[in-house]
Amino acid sequence: MDAFVTGNWHHYVVVDRPHYTLFKHLQGPRRSVLLTDDVMPAKMRLLFHLPFVGGRSLWWSRETGLSLGWHIQQMVKIGIAAVVREEGLAYCDSDVFFLKPFDTTNLVSDGRFHFYRAYERRSLEHIANPQFINASVDLLGLAKHAQYFTYIENLITWRRQTVLEMCSHLASRHGGKWHLAFRNRLQISEYTLYGLFVDEVQADHNFHNPTYNRLCRTQWSKMVNNSDEDIAAFCAGLDANQVAVGFQSFLGVSVNLLEAQFEKALASHLAEANLPAPQSPSF
Repeated sequence: MDAFVTGNWHHYVVVDRPHYTLFKHLQGPRRSVLLTDDVMPAKMRLLFHLPFVGGRSLWWSRETGLSLGWHIQQMVKIGIAAVVREEGLAYCDSDVFFLKPFDTTNLVSDGRFHFYRAYERRSLEHIANPQFINASVDLLGLAKHAQYFTYIENLITWRRQTVLEMCSHLASRHGGKWHLAFRNRLQISEYTLYGLFVDEVQADHNFHNPTYNRLCRTQWSKMVNNSDEDIAAFCAGLDANQVAVGFQSFLGVSVNLLEAQFEKALASHLAEANLPAPQSPSF
């Protein structure tokens, strides 16, 4: 991000308390490292890690019951809107790597925020994760439709005020607190929840600019070999509007292998654009 992202931005890294010492040195004028406790609206307790499901963690709170670390990540993305003061929020998962220069002004057009959704509505039987749609429809109190857009991507932009309005809507339906909507929910998607709130509850795009252009090319499923050649080909296949790649952490690809191939791809893109090599940031 320090090498390639320009514009008016501040980077927030949110980590669990046991991992804070691994990240705190990254703090600087444009980056803050926050604890999960600083962002979560409910007091969550980390119980243990589950090695048989990829090392995911299991959490508990009196208000939300049992939650996987995946759910905590989603609640953090929603909860941070009440902590920060920036008008726009752009989410990058920790397994995203920028390969091209990117200016954050490209996330806004005519005063409206980049709002990713799929090219067209589809029936549930043709959607990869229909359970996410069903859960969000239920949580938001929507009437069921025959077809829906999907909203899941790895570099997503939200409007902070819209997130707060979504939280108020959820709170009105779930005991006065938005995070109670997550109680005893296994299959849920924060991006689907936000997307359906914008399209179906507010039904107003005065602040959102719908687009199906993906900014990040993501590998969601395991490759045949997870080899150097596979990763290099993936990185070389970015569309013109794509600036980053993401390999889901649950795929089991070696981090060292990814880093080596990402650095090669990065150097190649810099050479094509006739740009100097990025300098290592200092804090």
